[in-house]
Amino acid sequence: MNTKTVAVMAAASLLTAGAAGCGGTQGSSAASTSSGHVNITFMEAMSSGTLAPAMEHLTSEFNRTHKNITVTLEVQASYSTLEAKEQASIAAGNPPTIGQAYEDWAATYAKSGAIVPLASYVHGSNGVSSTYISSMYKGVWKDQFLPGGKLYMWPFNKSDFVMYYNANRLQQQHLAVPTTWTQFMSVTHSLTSSSHGTWGFSMDPGTSSSAANGTYLYVALLRAYGGNLMVNGRVAFASQAGVRAMNVLKTMYDNGSMKLGTNYPGQTALGAEHGAFDLSTIASYYYNNEAIAGKFTMGVAALPKGPAGEGNVLQGTNIVMFSKATSAERSAAWTFMKWLTEPQQTAYWAEHTGYLPVTTQANPLMATYFASHPYQKIAAESLQYALPAPAEPGWTEGIGTIATAIQEVLLQNKPVQQVLTQEQAAAQTYVNQGG
Repeated sequence: MNTKTVAVMAAASLLTAGAAGCGGTQGSSAASTSSGHVNITFMEAMSSGTLAPAMEHLTSEFNRTHKNITVTLEVQASYSTLEAKEQASIAAGNPPTIGQAYEDWAATYAKSGAIVPLASYVHGSNGVSSTYISSMYKGVWKDQFLPGGKLYMWPFNKSDFVMYYNANRLQQQHLAVPTTWTQFMSVTHSLTSSSHGTWGFSMDPGTSSSAANGTYLYVALLRAYGGNLMVNGRVAFASQAGVRAMNVLKTMYDNGSMKLGTNYPGQTALGAEHGAFDLSTIASYYYNNEAIAGKFTMGVAALPKGPAGEGNVLQGTNIVMFSKATSAERSAAWTFMKWLTEPQQTAYWAEHTGYLPVTTQANPLMATYFASHPYQKIAAESLQYALPAPAEPGWTEGIGTIATAIQEVLLQNKPVQQVLTQEQAAAQTYVNQGG
């Protein structure tokens, strides 16, 4: 995730009104330490917009209500800086107690023994109940495991994709908000007119070194058509579902209802009233609203469904615990990690940052907020369909092969199956080398 994405997520919170209360120790207990006070460190990248004050507030509140633990934040300016700092600290033998991590980072750290499994904490005497686990959104819970079934992560900042649209244009042309990809293709084509300079939507296909919204849109389509990025440890997007998903993009590109661009082109086209839709994360709400500047009513809906239902992509990081920490530090760190995801705290975090709550138990606490921010409720409900990226070393480079495939199919008109097969092999090489 690039720096602008972090800024987008932070900016989304500028629209928020009141927030859920925080500061209790709902369901949590103090860390079991044998020598009194415990100091722990949390390396994170919540540095921009309102992310920083929200993180600082939660940490301060935890420290206030847990007298024998002090959490110190080690704030990094971006995710790329965070990853580099974590890697350097591991190499130097002096990592933080806990840190934010994407799935493939965690897989790399686990392989070298730099982080510890969390099952004994999650299911231990100071753990969480089975009821709480079942209240976590399906994709969020699944996201905590590495290949082999070991639980190495705990959820933190999560978002997913939604569909923004120009409600006025759809109403003027008596078009219903599309709920399936077939309908979406039809509606975007109906709204495309070269003489009026209008089209369905724009997307950034991404590059081999930097995945973008268009890259993840293909993943959402792949899942909506019944496919998967990986199956049994092997990259698998060159499937029949993968071909169908790519053909959806190709059809819209060829008939002019979809245009390509860079630097959030969907947002730009929607705001300029050229594009009718923008498919991006819920954290884009603030910037989309700013781009529109009151020119029309912006609607928000769930992504369209395919034959296999709504495909969606879980975004954001988890928290990992580094193995250099002492037993007392680990216990204290787990108490903090668990506390962050309790309903009261995850609701506060969602209302102040534009991210989403990780458990449905937070939803009743957010009823008033959801009433005034219905788009956040739509995104939260879509979390049940949002699946994480493969937790494989090398996947950061692996997903870049999808961006390459999109460009080769759309811009160079290469055969879909041939391109997907070729790029699937390239992605597998990255995974093999990363592993």
